[in-house]
Amino acid sequence: MTKPALRLQPTIHDKLADLGLRLTHLDQAIWAGIDARAASPPHGPTNGPGLLDWIHRVGKLRSLLVAEGWKRLDQWNAGLVRHPTLPIVLGTLQGNRNTGVADAPLRSDYAKGPAIAAMMRDNDHDQFSLFETMAHKEGLKLWFLVTYPLQLEDRLVVLREVSQPEPTPQGQVIERWAHRITLPPLEFPHVHARNANGPDDVDFPIALKNR
Repeated sequence: MTKPALRLQPTIHDKLADLGLRLTHLDQAIWAGIDARAASPPHGPTNGPGLLDWIHRVGKLRSLLVAEGWKRLDQWNAGLVRHPTLPIVLGTLQGNRNTGVADAPLRSDYAKGPAIAAMMRDNDHDQFSLFETMAHKEGLKLWFLVTYPLQLEDRLVVLREVSQPEPTPQGQVIERWAHRITLPPLEFPHVHARNANGPDDVDFPIALKNR
């Protein structure tokens, strides 16, 4: 009798590939942001390092994905990028110290504005299988590269994951998640970044237009 084939659990690479992503893309985007953060002027504004990190992280991530066929999504100034065929939109978000820790309570660093809240309205509501929900295309699904930079003495560590929040009303922090793909931390030896644990995301209160 032939033994049934074992069903292997999907790896993080499998889960990312299902979204059209590669870990190397995420690594390069995070590196670009950390390089910009570390190079920020020492006498610049206190939010400068985080802002530079966000600008360069978004820019690098979008440049890599656009080369793969993704499309920039700029009308709300939120630094998003859309998959060429799947109903997936990707942005960036700062989490907390539980970023990348499975089953730990992840929450966004601050409340979301109307643009991001509107983009989350068609997201999933619970922990159904990623591969089942991907088959449904009733609306765009907003995912985030969630990061949290943490300075640990002689090295900087970026906690990270790629996750889809449940729909969240405007003015509330994101703390409920439909799907989380937790990733191992990315370490930067001998890097000291100013304001490493400060907010680094931007969410503009832009008047929305119909899709």
